[in-house]
Amino acid sequence: MGVRHSDCKHDCLCKILKKYKGFEVTIKTKSGDIIMGELEKVTKDCCVKIIEPEMMTPFISEQLTVIRYKDIESFSVDLLG
Repeated sequence: MGVRHSDCKHDCLCKILKKYKGFEVTIKTKSGDIIMGELEKVTKDCCVKIIEPEMMTPFISEQLTVIRYKDIESFSVDLLG
């Protein structure tokens, strides 16, 4: 059997995502949720931190969302932002 890598250091999605720190990203989770905001950090223990902007209706203040990289299906980056 081959070696199984369970950490994000060996995951192509995680490697690419790390390059976009500070960019506006849209992340689609494996459960179908959409998370939009500024990519703050991809931690060494494979958590992705996103700062979601505040919303006016309904009012929700700016918040930090943390997701495991294993739960990410795909992401897109706003290159103009």
